[in-house]
Amino acid sequence: MKAIETGIKTVGVGKRGSKPLSAELTQTILADLGQNAVSDLQKGAFFAGLLMKGVTENEKVLLKAIPNGVSDLLAGAPEDVQKLCLALADGQQLETAQAYRLGQFLFSEQPGDGARGFAANLLRVRYETPDEYAGLLNAMEETFTPAFRSRVPDGLPLLQFAEPFDGVDHSYLNTPLVAEYFRQRHFRTVSLVGRNSGPKFGNNLLDIAEGLSGSFLKENKDCTDKVPKFGYYIDQRDLSPALDRWVDYRRALIKRPFLATLERFVNPMQASICVASAFHLPYGEKMLGICERAGFSAAIIVRNGLEGTLAFPLLRETKVLATVKTKEGSYLRREFLFQPPQKFSVEEKLTDPSLAENLR
Repeated sequence: MKAIETGIKTVGVGKRGSKPLSAELTQTILADLGQNAVSDLQKGAFFAGLLMKGVTENEKVLLKAIPNGVSDLLAGAPEDVQKLCLALADGQQLETAQAYRLGQFLFSEQPGDGARGFAANLLRVRYETPDEYAGLLNAMEETFTPAFRSRVPDGLPLLQFAEPFDGVDHSYLNTPLVAEYFRQRHFRTVSLVGRNSGPKFGNNLLDIAEGLSGSFLKENKDCTDKVPKFGYYIDQRDLSPALDRWVDYRRALIKRPFLATLERFVNPMQASICVASAFHLPYGEKMLGICERAGFSAAIIVRNGLEGTLAFPLLRETKVLATVKTKEGSYLRREFLFQPPQKFSVEEKLTDPSLAENLR
């Protein structure tokens, strides 16, 4: 791993997990910065984490690489985007319209990768607000190809699944079986899938879908009531080349930015119901809020599932959060606790789970 990548992993964890850099790592990163051996994207992400963490005495030498401060990281980006990044650096929160404008830039091919890395990592470290999520999501949905902007044929209600795109390292995915369950109960089911951006690189739902020879939609008009076994799939590469481009950006950024959450809640089919998962405590409520603001009529979020997936664990309870839009236009929320049967004494934890076995 490159020194700058270790640096991003060290200073860019979050409010509680970020740590100071060692003297040796500091000097190595400084040398790489001086030799232009660090990409603008990683440079922006690194300094976003460092400045959010707070610069220690040992780390102050790194500021030589940005003598004009944050402005040095933003060169090449549009002027209004630079102002938004400076506002973020100053501790401000973006309004929905401002976040939308930032999102337009992030998903464009305009120059300014330093600003991309800085904004994405800063938002991740300090946690995004609901307004920022809403604006970024609006910008993401504007990147859909024309094939996924057309009208979906009338028919059975649409239910959308979205597992974490970075997959699983210690368990199997059972999402196609859940989709089949709902298909048999007269839903059109569609699962969003895409290339694995890390930081985990186990099997993801795209791997499973391809291994099952799943039915991939190429445009909205193909989503009919003749739902195939395991439902339909939408590959992010077909849906939005702009979002797929961020897979490579995110591999360079190491830590998961806002996209790890938001890419699962785009709604190209205008599905009525969203089913997703959240592992960490605050994200269940956040995801319900994203679903509500994205216009879903209902949503189900499985919290504390196996590796943050829809799969229920065998030895601990699972919380299921649900929301449904009422006739008055407001949302009604409920929580359900599911206790596993007492017959289990061991919960299987795999190492490098086999794709072939998962498919079987």
